[in-house]
Amino acid sequence: MAIRPAIPPAAGTAFPFQPDGPAPHQAQDARAQEAPSEGAPYAHGPGRPEHIPEAAVVLNQRIITRESLDSSVPAALKLKKRIKRFALDNELDHLPIGDIVSVALDEWLTARGF
Repeated sequence: MAIRPAIPPAAGTAFPFQPDGPAPHQAQDARAQEAPSEGAPYAHGPGRPEHIPEAAVVLNQRIITRESLDSSVPAALKLKKRIKRFALDNELDHLPIGDIVSVALDEWLTARGF
């Protein structure tokens, strides 16, 4: 699985994400973002803690202790449908959603120094 490089957070954004190009609904909000009025960018952590192994090392172990991470995602992204399509197109019987989420979150946190 390829992970795109992290994009540093922009000042004043609620979530540190910048799409490749402005979406139609974002064009009208561009002026509002020029002068941030609330919040500050996320703090950058001191670095990945030494006692936390790389995701690949953990996921390649035969036995893994797991914990539940409950999260709701925006319906507009149609993630469930896209995951099913990916599995079908790649002829996968089992798609380890938890492993995908683990890698994505680990990369996101590590890029921010946590």
